[in-house]
Amino acid sequence: MRYGIIADIHSNLEALEAVLSDLSGKVDQIICLGDIIGYGPNPNECCEIFRDKKIPSIAGNHEKGVLGEMSLEWFNPNASEAVRWTKRQLLPENLEYLKGLPLTMEYTEFQLVHGSLINPTEEYLNGIFEAMPTFDLMVKPLLFVGHTHQPLNLNYKEKEIVNPGSVGQSRDGNPMSSYLVFDSEKKEFNLYRVKYDIEKVQQKMMIAGLPQFLIDRLTFGR
Repeated sequence: MRYGIIADIHSNLEALEAVLSDLSGKVDQIICLGDIIGYGPNPNECCEIFRDKKIPSIAGNHEKGVLGEMSLEWFNPNASEAVRWTKRQLLPENLEYLKGLPLTMEYTEFQLVHGSLINPTEEYLNGIFEAMPTFDLMVKPLLFVGHTHQPLNLNYKEKEIVNPGSVGQSRDGNPMSSYLVFDSEKKEFNLYRVKYDIEKVQQKMMIAGLPQFLIDRLTFGR
């Protein structure tokens, strides 16, 4: 089985469409690690793609923020402003869709969580030290995480934690979208980068009145 692992779309329609196009024919199933919404200008369109294509996804911190299940005090000022804007835009059916997303998910070969198994929506796993408590809670040999917007692979005692990076708001210095293909039979990972129309997204964000910092960072992937 070949899985396309995507994360952190962040209402970036152009990036999502580019990644889905690049994934076409490569995988048997696409799975998302949360944060479909937030930051970007097209939350409804991104939710509708997930609903129409029946792409399984877990919830991220931006879903919980929009739903009022996570305090906006946790978010930095730019992120909280984007959360409030997103909440005003979302159609009732898409809010209902987001309410139904689970915090974690298990497949035969792996588990999924947005942040960590200690704190599914808040904790960032940036290195082996932060990941140790999550390694202890893993019931599968492989865990996919998102949230940091940076590709990462951590190993400890025959367990592995893998982050595919971000589709919609990369933060590893490369502005292109990032996603992962996992071949469960060969136990192989392949990371892909995809170009998308960043300027088009930025223009839509400016028209929407989203924070300038969020607009500018797409150019640099930071």
